[in-house]
Amino acid sequence: MPIVTLPKETSERLRPRIEALGQTHPVELFPASKIVMGIVFTTAETKEFGGEGGEAMVLAAKDMAVLSAAIPEFEEERRNYCVINHAKAIARLDPFA
Repeated sequence: MPIVTLPKETSERLRPRIEALGQTHPVELFPASKIVMGIVFTTAETKEFGGEGGEAMVLAAKDMAVLSAAIPEFEEERRNYCVINHAKAIARLDPFA
């Protein structure tokens, strides 16, 4: 189960693509604070996001290949999301479980 996180401003920029993906594949976008105390992006990550900020959002999908085909992690050196790899975090954030 791919779980990624991104700043709210990035989720707003990607919203049309997230909504289009959601029409053909199960995806969920929600504030991380709905489940966890806080996810913080480093200064380097914020720079990679092109300075976009705001609260951390979680984007969950059923298939990483489908998600990354629709929205790559990076486009022209600009980050679209950070992949969460920690098994316990994935289990806690998974809206499909």
